[in-house]
Amino acid sequence: MRSSEVVREIRHESRLSLRDLADAAGVAVSTVHRIERGDVSPTLDTLERIAGAAGVALRVEPRADHRLSLVGLSRCIASDLRSDPVDRSTPVRRAAEFVHRFLGSSDDERRRMIAARPPTTGSDGWDALVAAVAEWLAVRSEMSVPGWAHDPDRYLPGGWWVTDLPSMRAWEYAGSPMSFKVHGVYIHRDSLANV
Repeated sequence: MRSSEVVREIRHESRLSLRDLADAAGVAVSTVHRIERGDVSPTLDTLERIAGAAGVALRVEPRADHRLSLVGLSRCIASDLRSDPVDRSTPVRRAAEFVHRFLGSSDDERRRMIAARPPTTGSDGWDALVAAVAEWLAVRSEMSVPGWAHDPDRYLPGGWWVTDLPSMRAWEYAGSPMSFKVHGVYIHRDSLANV
């Protein structure tokens, strides 16, 4: 939930006016108003003060989000791979959602989304796929490919088909971007572009 939504919900449920909430929190009325509109992102301290003034305690729980960065994507894929049985469509859907968010982001956000070396997923194939996603998106966006994407452990010695269906393999191979083929991963670009 965004901080603007949190503050609106806190104020609505407490039935406090902007002025009353701001006065009780010790912040300017314009600050609370701008936070509610989404014009500014408050510090955690400011958000806790506003919540506390309304009698609400905030609980921050960090969790991996596959849409925010390749680090989050890798962490989510690792979690998906621990499920039984493993459904390969879930990590592919997560990767597609990441691609969609990346393409709609600013250049600075894009750099941050792929810059850090993601942790291993526990699978050589999925690790190579994450590196291929980074390379593919960097090339498409005319950005430098992050150095970690060229680490030897991000390439597969043989081809890895993301699909389990042999009947789909010709289609997957024909539509695999070169960035994926180089990493030894075969997945059709449409699988990552259509969310």
